[in-house]
This record gives sequence, structure tokens and C-alpha cells, in this order.
Amino acid sequence: MPQRVLLVTEGTYPVSWGGLSTWCHYLIRELPETEFSLMAVAEAPGLPLRFQLPENLVDFRPTPLWGIRNAWEADRSRRFGDVVRRRRRTKERAIADDFLPGYTTLLAHVLGGAHDSAALVAALHAMYSFFADHDFDRTLRSRLVWEAVVEQGHDLSRRLAEDHDAPRRAPAAGEIAAAWQWIYHWLFPLATVLPRVDVAHATMAGICSLVCVVAKAEHGCRFVLSEHGIYLREAYLAEHASRGSLFLKLVKLGFARCMTEAAYAEADVVAPCCDYNHRWEQRVGAVPERIRTAYYGIDADTFEPVPRTRSPGGAPVVAWAGRIDPLKDLETLLHAAALVVARRPDVRFRLYGTAPPGNEGYLTRCTALHAKLELGGALTFEGYAESTAAAFAEADLVVLSSISEGFPYSTLEAMLCGKPVVATGVGGIREQVSPACGRIVRPRDPQALGEAILEIVDDMEQCEALARAARARVASLFTVERFRASHRDLYTEGRYGELVELLLAEVAQQERPVSDGRAVETHATATAAG
Repeated sequence: MPQRVLLVTEGTYPVSWGGLSTWCHYLIRELPETEFSLMAVAEAPGLPLRFQLPENLVDFRPTPLWGIRNAWEADRSRRFGDVVRRRRRTKERAIADDFLPGYTTLLAHVLGGAHDSAALVAALHAMYSFFADHDFDRTLRSRLVWEAVVEQGHDLSRRLAEDHDAPRRAPAAGEIAAAWQWIYHWLFPLATVLPRVDVAHATMAGICSLVCVVAKAEHGCRFVLSEHGIYLREAYLAEHASRGSLFLKLVKLGFARCMTEAAYAEADVVAPCCDYNHRWEQRVGAVPERIRTAYYGIDADTFEPVPRTRSPGGAPVVAWAGRIDPLKDLETLLHAAALVVARRPDVRFRLYGTAPPGNEGYLTRCTALHAKLELGGALTFEGYAESTAAAFAEADLVVLSSISEGFPYSTLEAMLCGKPVVATGVGGIREQVSPACGRIVRPRDPQALGEAILEIVDDMEQCEALARAARARVASLFTVERFRASHRDLYTEGRYGELVELLLAEVAQQERPVSDGRAVETHATATAAG
């Protein structure tokens, strides 16, 4: 029988573009013998699909967190009569006896700083089991649940005051309501029945790992956690840049921390996309023996190098491609571009990408900085690029200025297009870009970024040598074949030994004497037949 995998995404595949979405599509498509169920957690219902779903994706479950008022609206298989029956069963006594213990354990981890992953997973599983017979919405909106959030919220404020010798500031009613509502929505995926699968595969920690630890507890399946960026690190970066209240920042970070710890504790294998992530994972609690790097793979034949055709003395072009997001740190790139243009007014920067929902304010900041630096036509925002290969074909080199990355596809694609790369040394960039095919600089250092760009555009012979080495490196190291093999191994590890034991037991059964005295199969013939 084909292996069955539940793949869980959040805000990425198949409703948005980006490296992680591309990786998910490759994963499903390149393992055609595997049957995938996809739980796609998204911000809102009805988002358009950005990819054509592969044939071996046999079960697609879009799961919106927001934009709906009741969790059952997201479960298309739920019948109205079943909803009514569940509501009738959901009495205050049942909530108090069978649900509240697990929910208060969750609150103790999100708001109370508890660090008992086994207890947290047991609590999540107990809540999931409760929702099998009771109404999710009526439960989470009950008076008992609200009072539990109020109590834990006030306890958090008391501890903060004691630990920091500061005046106590009780959270406002609005802050408590926001925390209650966030947790309600974060638990939405537990309101639906999880499919019985062989492997539960989380594409990141957080809500994805919440689903997978429950699937493992319910079905005993293997749990694989892929880490592209470090979820917890990026949560801290996001909250550092946000302007929310301290209490609500702690709610978000508490959820990110405890879900990450539970994921690392329960995962049968933690599969980062680069070796760089290992130290972060071990620091948070991943068992070193369970960490196995699984690099991306990319088809070299789909990205042919196209030499730049320009007249002698023509303007060098620097390209960037990605989503417009604070983690991509376009502000550093804009400052670096200003330094380059001051020395080489002929250099042109072309930025390809759009701002995803919620990042419109960051795009406004970048365009305002563009005007302030008086970059004019030297740097242009080109919008969405249908093909990165076509965008990179018009460039002499490709730049990446991120403050956090996993193992970005954009740089691999650029190198296969025969372009040298200047990038910040974050995530797995150093594992992609060697000194023979590009330059690595410190993040948030416009001077270093600008100098590295100038070094290459000032010497086009060196630029061409770097370009040849870049394509050769990616084409030999990050192949689709290695990608397939590594991920098949992640899914089957631990099962091979079980299959061997079953085979030997079957052979032993076949080798027993039979009552009519006929000869029995030998070990060799049974093995050959198997």
C-alpha cells in the first residue's frame, strides 16, 4: 500500500508563493508513490490557490484561522445534525471535568512559563478527544474557559512585577479578550478529525507542530518536523519589531516557545534544511541524534544560464527577488544601493516581489526610504515576476539582504542561472555560496553589502568566473535525486526494521512442519518470493 503522509502548512503552500511553498510542491510532486493529505492552515477562508495540486495529493483540507466565526465552518464534512448533537452534549459539567484540565495545562505553558512537553502533548490530545464528541465553539466560549484565561493572565502580571521588582500592572480586559480569542483560533485545527496516516509532517513549529503531535498521540504515526527558518527565533524577531502591549507579546511568544519545545521533544526526526539550524534547535531542546539535515533539491535543467547581452560599457544590473517582508531587510539593501550608486551611477538595481497581506506598511516604509535616498530610476520595484529565471537573465549578479533565512530557493535559482550571489551570512547561505561563486557579508551592514557588490561589478571577468562556478556548485550538490532520496529516508526510517522483523516472523511461520508431511518453503525461497 502507498505510504500516507499528513503534511501541515501555515500561511504558505498552496495559497502563497515563496521558497517554503515551492519546497512543499516539490516534495509532493517528487514522491509520486506517496499519498499526501494536506492541512493548509491559512489566515482566511477562500484564498486562491497559487499551485496546481499534484495528483498524489489525495486529501486537501484548507483550514482558516480567521474570517469565520465558528470552527465547524472550516470542516466541510461536518453535517448540521452532528453540530447540533455535539452542542447538546456540551454541558458545563462536561467542560469542567473533561476539558478544563487540559486547557489549563495549555495556559500554564503559554502564560505561565511551564516546560513539561509531555504534559502539554497529553493536554492537547485530551482536548482533541473531547472535541470528537463535544462542540468546539461552545466549549471555548464557555464561562469556565474565560475565567481560566483571566486567572492565568492576572497571575502572569503578578509574576512579572515580582521578578522585575516593578509596579504590578494587571492586563486590561481588552488584552485578556485578545489572548482568549487568539488561543481559540490557534486551536481551530483540533476541531476536525485528523486522518489516519503513517507520517505526520510539520513544515514548521507552532500550529503545524500542534497538529502533528496530536496526530502522533492519536494514531501512533511517525512525526517529522522540517525547519526552514527557525520558527522561535523569527517569532522573537517579529515581536521585537511589533508595537503591541507587553502582555500580548508574551502570549504570542509563550505559544511559540511551548509549541517549539513540544515539537522538538516529540519529533522522531527534526530535519532542518541546512546545518546552520542545528545549534538553534539543540539550544531549544532538540535531541542531537534526531537532527538530520535534508537539503533542498532543484532541477538544473529548468534554469539555463543566459549570458547578459549589453553593449560595451553598458549599465551593470543587480537583481533581488522575494517577498517584501521585514525579514528580507530591504532597508539595508536600499542603503547599500545608495552607496553603490554614489560611486557607480551607472549601476541599476531591480527588485522583484510583492508584499503579502499584512506587510503593506513595510512596503510603504521602503518606498519612503527610496524617495529619501533619492535613488530615482537607479533602483526600481518591479513587482511580481512570473519567472525568476527571466528576471535573473537580465542581471549581472543577484543580491540577498535578509536577517533570517532557511535555505532560500532564490539564491539556488540565481546560481543555476549563472549569476554570482552577494548575500548576508544567515541560515544556510554559507552552505550554498562559497567564495568561488559569490560573497558573504554581515547582516544589517549596508557598507559591507555595497562594497561586495562594487567588487564584482567593477571586475566583469571575475563576475563571469564566479557565475560559472555558481552554476557548477548547485548542479552538483543540490540535485532533485538527492532531495527525493533524503525525504524518502525521513519517512521510512524506523519502519524498515519493523518490516524485516515481520518478514522473518512470516518466514518462520512458513518453515514450520505441516500436518500432511509436505515440504515447506525454505528461508531462501520465502525471501525470494517476498
